[in-house]
Amino acid sequence: MSLGTLIGILVGLALFLQAIFLGTDQYGSFLHPPSLLMVIGGTIAATFIAYNERYAMQALKAFGSIFTKTKVDQKILFQDVEKIIGWGEIMNTGGLRELQEKFDEKENENHIIKFAMEMVFMGEKSDVVYKETENLIETMHERNNIVVEVLETMASFAPAFGMIGTLVGLVILLNNMADPAALGTGMSIALITTLYGVLFANLLLKPASKKISQKNSMYLYKDRLILEGIAMLPEKKHPMLIQNHLNSFLDPAHHFDVAGK
Repeated sequence: MSLGTLIGILVGLALFLQAIFLGTDQYGSFLHPPSLLMVIGGTIAATFIAYNERYAMQALKAFGSIFTKTKVDQKILFQDVEKIIGWGEIMNTGGLRELQEKFDEKENENHIIKFAMEMVFMGEKSDVVYKETENLIETMHERNNIVVEVLETMASFAPAFGMIGTLVGLVILLNNMADPAALGTGMSIALITTLYGVLFANLLLKPASKKISQKNSMYLYKDRLILEGIAMLPEKKHPMLIQNHLNSFLDPAHHFDVAGK
């Protein structure tokens, strides 16, 4: 669970609610299901019109991923460097056959490692391994970022549907000009829908798109680090050279040290 995301949403809602509770005792006026349905339903409907249903569904599912922690941190990157340097040591001393024998098949759960190491085991040169794996990484990253684009578009749709609700409320208000008691109801509907649209966009959709974009960037960084190391294996580079190259991607405080192992 990503506590930062959960805390951020709860704090945002708390600030919104405290503004209501401290400002009025008419709490019910801020709860209007038809207006909420207009904003949420309209935003989702427009999204399915604007995008292929596959990407629209992916965006809705991806929203839930903001509550999970990203599996990329200094510890994970350090472990990746250690693993690749270990492969380099095997390659440098025992050659390709020994590396194949000692390679843990569980590593194939990572698509980048599986794709790159298959080429290494086939005897491809470093430049081929690098180029083909880089293409895979770039296309994967582009596909993942489509979800970000969809969420950003949804964030622009939400306030627009809030305005539609506002116009509906104004029409109701104008149609009841002869009844002063109905004016407040119409104005309330007009404003509450805009409120829902702005809140939905700025507390949920925009932050979600930024969060997923950041996650994608972190995974892209991790994949590139793995690629940089694996691409050096066919040349049988000395483990120290692999270490120095991979350390250049890490925080100096978390550099790997073969001599210290």
